[in-house]
Amino acid sequence: MEEFMIYLVLGLTILNSFMLIYFFVVQTRKNNEIIKELRNDQTNNQKSSDKNKAHIDDMLKMREMYESD
Repeated sequence: MEEFMIYLVLGLTILNSFMLIYFFVVQTRKNNEIIKELRNDQTNNQKSSDKNKAHIDDMLKMREMYESD
């Protein structure tokens, strides 16, 4: 009976180790996906911001032309 308990504890320890490694790998992949999405969002926001700045500059130029007349 003692031998069975030792092998049971050993088996559970090995199973636990494999599960920890598996969940670590899965979490790392998920984190990389999230980081990739965040970087894409920042790039998209930067592009939109540049377009908005160009539009605001155009509107300011039109306003200056209107006020100079």
